[in-house]
Amino acid sequence: MRVFDIHSDMLYDLHRRSAAGIKNRFHDFHVKELKNSAVKAAVWTMYSPDDFDLFEGLKIALSEIKIEELPGFEVILGLEGLRNLKCADDIDKLYEMGFRHAMLTWNEENIFATGAKANPESGLKPEGVKLLKRMQELGMIIDLAHLNQKSFFEALEVIDKDYPHVVYSHGCVMSLCKHVRNLTDEQMIALKNRKGMFGLTLANNFVSENKEEQDLEHFLNHVDYAVKMMGIDNICFGFDFMNYLSEFPNSNIKDVPDATKAHLILEGLKKRGYSDDEVDKIAFSNFYNRFKDMIVLRG
Repeated sequence: MRVFDIHSDMLYDLHRRSAAGIKNRFHDFHVKELKNSAVKAAVWTMYSPDDFDLFEGLKIALSEIKIEELPGFEVILGLEGLRNLKCADDIDKLYEMGFRHAMLTWNEENIFATGAKANPESGLKPEGVKLLKRMQELGMIIDLAHLNQKSFFEALEVIDKDYPHVVYSHGCVMSLCKHVRNLTDEQMIALKNRKGMFGLTLANNFVSENKEEQDLEHFLNHVDYAVKMMGIDNICFGFDFMNYLSEFPNSNIKDVPDATKAHLILEGLKKRGYSDDEVDKIAFSNFYNRFKDMIVLRG
């Protein structure tokens, strides 16, 4: 079975390595890993934890990709945080470059909204309202991941009730692990009511506060809970593998530390009684069927 990973920091890694003078990172590392993985499609994002020239960074990252080295692989281009976008109008430039997905923040407060680790009393900004409206006009995927709760709910108020392209790309369940980036039951219900999609992540501290429980079985508990809350048609995977990011060593669950072990999740779901069709929905078809028209790179 195939997996669509709706959150990968691929573009950030390629940009950062290139800036450090490391060339051929895509060929030397990522191609080898993904060729040996069940992951066959992804949203590749530029992560923005600090300030840099966004457009220059994106050009560098995209120039490193030789998608023909991954036959059959499919990619949507996205942004994890827009702190380096100067104004809402510049989203058009990103769209022209092929970007079809964006989150307003990482964990910081910026000119658009407030992230999960910033002031909980601060929310969506006027420039963020403008940005969300323009993203809807362009038909982009609006990703609510990394927003604090105030920004999350305010964004849903701005987004048209019938807008079909809303996701929360990578998080887990707050009721099972009290991480600030996990979704509460109220948030999951709100997302479900908008026919939004929830991507479950393999970040170990999102799965459990107890290191002994940062494993596949406890991750699958989050999947079970999310399916019960939102229905199987609204669940997918946003793995957020960090094995290639030196600042986050060993940050994924112990059983599935990188993309080559993604098949273990599918096997685990089957052991829990999910049918082949249900596993395919969560792993690939739910997201692919909704957003396949936004794929811009094909191997």
